[in-house]
Amino acid sequence: MMDAFVERPWLTAHANDADLRIVDARSVPHGVALAQTPGIDRYRAGHLPGAVHVDYHDDLRDPATPYAARVAPPERFAAVVGALGIGDHTTVVAYDDGDVPYAARIVWMLRYYGHNASYVLAGGLRDWIASGGAIVTDTPSFPARRFTPHVRPELRASKDEVVAIAEGRSDVQLVETQRDRTYAMRDRDIARAVRLSGSQLLDDANGGRIAPRETLAALVAGAGLDPTKRTIVSCGSGVSASGSYLALLAAGFTDVAVYDGSWMEWSHDGLPTVSKAKS
Repeated sequence: MMDAFVERPWLTAHANDADLRIVDARSVPHGVALAQTPGIDRYRAGHLPGAVHVDYHDDLRDPATPYAARVAPPERFAAVVGALGIGDHTTVVAYDDGDVPYAARIVWMLRYYGHNASYVLAGGLRDWIASGGAIVTDTPSFPARRFTPHVRPELRASKDEVVAIAEGRSDVQLVETQRDRTYAMRDRDIARAVRLSGSQLLDDANGGRIAPRETLAALVAGAGLDPTKRTIVSCGSGVSASGSYLALLAAGFTDVAVYDGSWMEWSHDGLPTVSKAKS
C-alpha cells in the first residue's frame, strides 16, 4: 500500500480482517453556504460493507471552539473512535465521495494522535461503485476498543504560529489550500499565504487521489515553495488542508503541519487579512 492511500483491490482483500475498520467519512462543508445532504443520511442510504460513519465536525470537533472545526481534545477523540471499534492496533481505511477530502481529515486526525495505521481509500465511494463494489444499508456494531492518544504536536500548527508568519516574524511557509469552489467565495486571505489549489493537489478529477508526481512538482515549483522548509497548510475548516498535508508529503516535503483552525478561526477572531491575489 502507499504511504497514505490504499486502492480498492487491497481493501477487498483485507475487508474481513479482524483488526481493520472501514470509516465512512462523508460530511458536509461547515462554515460555507452550500446546501448538502448530511453525511450520516448518505451513509444510511448506502455504504461499504462493514463501514461505520463519523463526521469530522459533528463527532470529532473540539466543543471549546464552536466557531471552528478544530480536532477534539484527546479524551473526547479517544472516546468517539474507541466506541466505533477503533483501538490501538486497528488499521483504519477511511473513504468519502472522492471529491472533498473528508477521509483525509480523519486520517490526519488519527495520525496527529499517533495512529499511523490510517489510510484513505483512493477514489472513494465513486471508484468503489464504478468497480463493482457492494453497497449495503445495514449499520454494523463493533465492541468498543481502547484508543490511546499520543499527540504529535509537530503536525498541528497553532494560531500563534500562523500570526508570526502573517506579521513577518517567521520564515515558515504558509500555504492556502482551500478547494476552488469554496475559496472562490472569499475575497480575503491571511497575509503572506501562498495559494495552492487543494482541488489540484488532491486531484478531484481523479477521485481524490494525490496528483501525479510531475503535477505535484510543477505546482510546488510554480508556487516557489521549498520542500525542505517547515510548511503550514490552511484552508476553510481543516479539510482541504488535511488532503494537502498528505499531498505535500508525497511531493517530498519533510515538515508539514495543518493549521487546524484555518480560515474559520482566523476570520472569527478578526485577525488581519489582505485582499486575495488575482489568479
